[in-house]
Amino acid sequence: MSIPATPSNAAHLLRRAAWGGSPAEIARVVDEGIEAAVTRLLDATAAPTLVEPKDTPGYVPYEHETLVVWLLRSAANSPSPAIERLAWFWHGHFATSIEKVELADLMLRHYLTLRRHSLGRFDDLLAAVATDAAMNLWLDLHLSVAGNPNENFAREVLELFSMGAGNGYTQHDVVEAARAFTGYGFELDPTYERIVGSRLVPTLHDRTDKTFLGRTGNFDGADIIGIVVERPECHRFLADRFWLRYAGTAPPDGVLDDLAGAFAARLETRDLLGALLTHPAFYGDDVKGGLVGQPVEVVIRTIRGFELDLPDLTTMTLGEIEEADDLADDGGEPLLPPGTLHPWEAFEWLETLGQLPLLPPNVGGWPHNEAWLDTNRSAGRLLAGTELGRRLADGDGPVNDELRRAAAAGAGPLTAAIMTRFGRESWSADLEEAIAIARADGGEGGLAAAIAVAFTSPEVILL
Repeated sequence: MSIPATPSNAAHLLRRAAWGGSPAEIARVVDEGIEAAVTRLLDATAAPTLVEPKDTPGYVPYEHETLVVWLLRSAANSPSPAIERLAWFWHGHFATSIEKVELADLMLRHYLTLRRHSLGRFDDLLAAVATDAAMNLWLDLHLSVAGNPNENFAREVLELFSMGAGNGYTQHDVVEAARAFTGYGFELDPTYERIVGSRLVPTLHDRTDKTFLGRTGNFDGADIIGIVVERPECHRFLADRFWLRYAGTAPPDGVLDDLAGAFAARLETRDLLGALLTHPAFYGDDVKGGLVGQPVEVVIRTIRGFELDLPDLTTMTLGEIEEADDLADDGGEPLLPPGTLHPWEAFEWLETLGQLPLLPPNVGGWPHNEAWLDTNRSAGRLLAGTELGRRLADGDGPVNDELRRAAAAGAGPLTAAIMTRFGRESWSADLEEAIAIARADGGEGGLAAAIAVAFTSPEVILL
C-alpha cells in the first residue's frame, strides 16, 4: 500500500528517520513520494567518511567531551542524516559506556564500527561488535578463556542484542555460547603498550564441541552468530526493537510479522528499516504522537534546524579552544568565530537534559518514552530552552534576524518561524497562545521566552 505523501507524513518521516526537516526538505519528500524518499534516506553511498577528531599527543588521544561535541556536529551537519540517526540507534542497542571502557579512542572506534555496518547484514554487525575492543572491555570478553569462560558477553548477545530475554534459549545455551566466545583477547600498540583492538587468540579458545540451540560442533563466536541470526526469534526481536525506537508505540497486530519477514530474507537492516518507514501503521495518528524524543535527538534536531555552528574538532582540540579563551580574557584573539556554539555549552545542554552520548546508564541502554518526562528532566528542558532562547534572541546571523523579524510581526509568524525550524509543519492553537503570552510578557526578552516555551512544548518533545 502506497503511503500518501502529505506534508504531515513527510514531516513525520523526517523527524523519525533523520533529525527533522526544513520546509524545503518536507516539500521534497512530498514531491518524490514516501517510498522514494525512504530509498534516498537509506542510501549508504551518500554517507561521508567521518574525519576523526584532531589528536592530542599522549596516552589518551581524546576526551569524552571531545567525542560528544564531535558526534553532535557530525550528526547535525551530515548530508545523510538518516544514517547518523541509525548509528545512534545502534549505539543504544549495543549500549557501551566510556565510564568502564575509559579509553575514548576505543569508544570512537566502536561508534564508527556501528555506523559503518549500520545498514548492512546484521550478522556482519554482530561479528564486528564481537571483535570490538570497547565492547570487549565493557562486557569482560577478554576475561573469557578456555576452561574458565565468562558469560557476560554471551548472555548479552542473546538477551539484549539478538533474541530477547529468555526468548528461545536456555541457560545451557548461554554457557555453551560463552565457551565458543573464549579467547577474544586484545591487540596492543607496541609503542605505548595500550589496547588498540581485539582478536581471537587460538591458544585461549575452547576447541571442544559445544551444543548450542540444538546444534553441536566445535563452534567459535562466528558460528554462534551464524546460528542466532537464522532464528525467527532474532528476526522478530529486532523488528520489535526498531518499532519501539522509531515508532514508539505498541505495534498493531501483524506489523512485527511484516517487518520480521522483510528482514529475514537477507538479514539486512536496510530491508527492516525500509519496511518500517514505508508501513502504513507507521503513519497512524497514535504513532505520530507516540514517541518522546531522547535529549540527544532533540538537541541534534535543534542544532541542525537553527543552523547553530559547533567548532570543528577535526581541526582543533578542546585544549586549544580553552587556551585561546584564557588568552582572550587578557586581550588576545579567541579561536572560535563570533556566534559559534561553544563546545562546553553544547555539552552542558545534554548534561542538563540528562543524556550524554557514550555514557548509557547500563547495558540495556537509555530509557524509553515516559522516563524522559519526569520532573527533573522537565526542569532540565526549561533550563536548556531558556539558554537556547537567549542565544537565538541575542545572536547575529540570518536565522537570528529571521526570528527577530517574526517576533515583530506577531505571535502567528513567530510560532511559524520557530516551529518550522524544529521540523514541524503544524502545531496546536494552545502552543501559539502560549508563545503569544511569552512574547507579550517577556518585554525585550519576549523572543527568548517564546523559544523556551516552544522547546518545552509537546510539539518538540514528541518527535
